[in-house]
Amino acid sequence: MSLVHRDASSNADRRFWNNIFLRNEIHKHILKFIEHNVVELNRSSYDQFKDKSYITSLEWHGDTLPDKNEFPPFLINLYLCTFNKMLTPTTLPNTITTLTFGDDFNQVVKPGTLPNSLTTLTFGYGFNQVVLSGTLPNSLTTLTFGHDFNQVVLPGTLPNSLTTLTFGDDFKQIVPPGTLPNSLTTLTFGYCFNQVILPGTLPNNLTTLTFGYDFNQVVKPYTLPNNLTTLTFGNDFNQVFLPGTLPNSLTTLTFGYCFNQVVLPGSLPNSLTTLTFGYCFNQVVLPGSLPNSLTTLTFGSYFNRVVLPGSLPNSLTTLTFGHSFNRVVKPGTLPNSLTTLTFGECFKKVVPPGLFKINKK
Repeated sequence: MSLVHRDASSNADRRFWNNIFLRNEIHKHILKFIEHNVVELNRSSYDQFKDKSYITSLEWHGDTLPDKNEFPPFLINLYLCTFNKMLTPTTLPNTITTLTFGDDFNQVVKPGTLPNSLTTLTFGYGFNQVVLSGTLPNSLTTLTFGHDFNQVVLPGTLPNSLTTLTFGDDFKQIVPPGTLPNSLTTLTFGYCFNQVILPGTLPNNLTTLTFGYDFNQVVKPYTLPNNLTTLTFGNDFNQVFLPGTLPNSLTTLTFGYCFNQVVLPGSLPNSLTTLTFGYCFNQVVLPGSLPNSLTTLTFGSYFNRVVLPGSLPNSLTTLTFGHSFNRVVKPGTLPNSLTTLTFGECFKKVVPPGLFKINKK
């Protein structure tokens, strides 16, 4: 064998064994990342933990945190399970994108203490402190308050980056116009919120709005933004909707347990595709009150009214009656577009023929 051939063979062998070595090293590191991806530690166990550089999610117990530069270098998610001390500008690492406080935390969060990398912030059950202007970083997109939070949120407090905001069950403060940033797309109020929504309060980019259990205020025309697509009311809501109240962007409307008002013709927008009535609804549905865009209609448990000819739109494909419904469905009442019909347990009448799918709960 020539010298050239021997050198080529030697190089090939070297590349082969190097590739095996690298592959094994990569595999070893991947396994460590998987093993230590989420770890649960306190100060003592953290000091003894050897593979800190593989940690991306850390559940921390206790009030004594590592120094800022002692946190894992690739840490993304930090859950401070029992932490309840004042944060300082040197407390939290700049790598984290998600920060979750446990139920014990109830300290004022001062401006400059939350890292600019943060995108998701969740406060626990016990947090009930005023959020100062400049506290929340401009990187923040998702903010969740816990059960006890019930503080006035001042205009300018929430950053313009915020897209999702959730208030906890105790929140019952008035939200003045200008408080919610224009970036907000999803807003959820908790159990106790029952304040009038003033025109100009809800930002134009809002697409999803959910009210909690106690909300029972008249929603006035021009209050809801023109980009809203999903609107959900809680248990107590039982108010009449005036024509022009619901925006033409709305596609999904859900009423809660107590809603039992006549739906006036023209009050539901022509964009609506899904309508769900709650447990107590038992009003006659007048012809012309349901829009021609509607494809899915669900009645609650109490509904037991005659369905009038012309009351169901020709666009409807799915119709669900609740537990109590037991009325004769006359020929010509159901639209030809209907493909799925579901009756409740009390229904004992003859079912009209010609539907693709009929269910009985």
